[in-house]
Amino acid sequence: MEEITLTSVSRQQITGVVLAGGLNRRMGGRLKALLELNGQAFIHRQLDEMSKLCGEVVIVTNQPELFALECRQLKERRLDARFVRDLHPGKGPLAGLQAAMAAADHDNLWVVACDMPYISAAAAALLHEVRSAHDHDAAVPVLRGRLQPLHAMYHRRSRGIIDKLLDQGQYKMTGLLEQLDYARVEDRVLEQRGIRTGFAENVNTPEDLELLQNHKGCGGSL
Repeated sequence: MEEITLTSVSRQQITGVVLAGGLNRRMGGRLKALLELNGQAFIHRQLDEMSKLCGEVVIVTNQPELFALECRQLKERRLDARFVRDLHPGKGPLAGLQAAMAAADHDNLWVVACDMPYISAAAAALLHEVRSAHDHDAAVPVLRGRLQPLHAMYHRRSRGIIDKLLDQGQYKMTGLLEQLDYARVEDRVLEQRGIRTGFAENVNTPEDLELLQNHKGCGGSL
């Protein structure tokens, strides 16, 4: 059982961010946020998990009309959420993060990509704890040796660097991390806290989705 622990922050101080933009070319144009696992859309699974930790949710999408059902469900959950558009459409997740930071009410942003059905509030709570302990700009998990900047905790002050990068035509998340003071949270640390480390598993292609639906993914494993 994963335990969510918040030390000096309440859920009202964290903004959940779902980056739901992109052209979804590798999925044949299908909106990845609305793909289903076990009969439940990815975005529904993510909102359920974010409601454990976040006081509000910002969904970054340039097609908000496709999320009418999600709007109703958000109201039912009494989760404060809104849809925002990219300020720089077509420029990738960095532009989505910029739009989210401009719209967020809180300084702490738990940011995830919409194609991750196993996101973890427990992992996000630990990332927040680590980021806050030394006032880092961000805390980023390292899973199987790879940084996961799209399931990470950021402070809103990072927006100035993001604005500069986008103005310079630099759109990579790795470029952002190179300019941030961020903490690395290794998978062994997550495992020591009993947190499953498959939370950043994502779906890029129909084949990925088929593997996931056949329970061959690793999202539920330590």
